Amino acid sequence: MSYLLLPRLRIRAANALAGNLAISPAQVLACVLFGHNLGLKTGCKPLRVAILHHDAQLLGEYGSDGFYDFHPQQRRGASFIDGVDYSSKNPHALSLQPTASCHLTLSLLIRVQGSVNEQRVERFLRSARIAGGNIDGHAKIETGNELDELHLPKGFWLIERSDLLQGEGSPVDALVAAIGRKPARDTAPPAPSDGTPPPLPESWLAASVLGYAMTTPFETRAGVRQTDAGDTPPHAFCEPLLGLVQYVSTRDYGQRPIPWWEHGWLQDDVFVVRQQQAPQ
Repeated sequence: MSYLLLPRLRIRAANALAGNLAISPAQVLACVLFGHNLGLKTGCKPLRVAILHHDAQLLGEYGSDGFYDFHPQQRRGASFIDGVDYSSKNPHALSLQPTASCHLTLSLLIRVQGSVNEQRVERFLRSARIAGGNIDGHAKIETGNELDELHLPKGFWLIERSDLLQGEGSPVDALVAAIGRKPARDTAPPAPSDGTPPPLPESWLAASVLGYAMTTPFETRAGVRQTDAGDTPPHAFCEPLLGLVQYVSTRDYGQRPIPWWEHGWLQDDVFVVRQQQAPQ
């Protein structure tokens, strides 16, 4: 096993639209699948990814009411819909598609089976994207066989909080209620007397796409993007699955295990990313 640290990735115009219901800079699924793509393009085998958030800037305009009067930047559509642009009186104009974007600064810690070729990773980052955003730059890449060999920057770990959605009532209502809750200030919980880490303090919660559920069977369809080998893979239409994540500062997180994210299939038609706290 080895570790790859991609520190302070500066990502321009990444997607911030979490399905059709929320705008969020917490792009967990995109970061995990970025690690999978990195493995395909560089010849290594990433096993899991941990995400350190540093900064985010939603692209749009703010009114007098702050975020609640936020209007995201929109882009002109790339093509007509069914040959007719129903949203414009001009028959020669293209429609606006629902979109929301953000600039991000993230660090990704990737656990890899085997060794890592840093030169291949450098070349991959020159043209790679995260959540559709261009990677404009990064700090010095680090590799090591032990976590102690890496210089993890300060920031905010993204951790899964599906536990806050468990209980009575609709999961949608629980998600909305959790996001709308204001974190308490200066109320760090006391450390337990048995020496275990104290409970995590309340901090910012956000909706994030953590998977997809297929709405149609996998079939060979025209117009599907081909693989690098020129093959046409099976295609299925799907709907995003929203989950809940929390931003926890590295100072508050302390010496807990690294919050690793892994991807996999829950069943034949449900693909998700889940958090695993692996032993160090």
